[in-house]
Amino acid sequence: MNTLNFLGSDITSVNVAQIPGLNTLGISMVCIDYAQWCISPQHSHPRASEILIVLEGTLFVGFITSDPEKSLITKVLQRGDVFVFPVGLIHFQRNIGYGPAVAFATFNSQNLVLSLWQMQVV
Repeated sequence: MNTLNFLGSDITSVNVAQIPGLNTLGISMVCIDYAQWCISPQHSHPRASEILIVLEGTLFVGFITSDPEKSLITKVLQRGDVFVFPVGLIHFQRNIGYGPAVAFATFNSQNLVLSLWQMQVV
């Protein structure tokens, strides 16, 4: 995979665009390759929850809960660990290991939407 880009990651998608038979099944998948120290910027999936499993490396992951609390929930994941990002919540992943990391994510939507978010410092 090519992680030599400004994000330091490469995403291989499998969804209804690649496999029309997924239409109406409500499922999409991605394989994410992370370069050392790469971060997946804050984003959300307004139509789907995400289940992430780490295949290789160490990821620091987290999401921000909804109003009124807006709490930050984080965890360090190792190979074989699983984490769930609820539908629509802003979340991130960062490779904190000393080498590449690989994760596999599944979504409960056959037509995944990604919304990127910017952090504002006040």
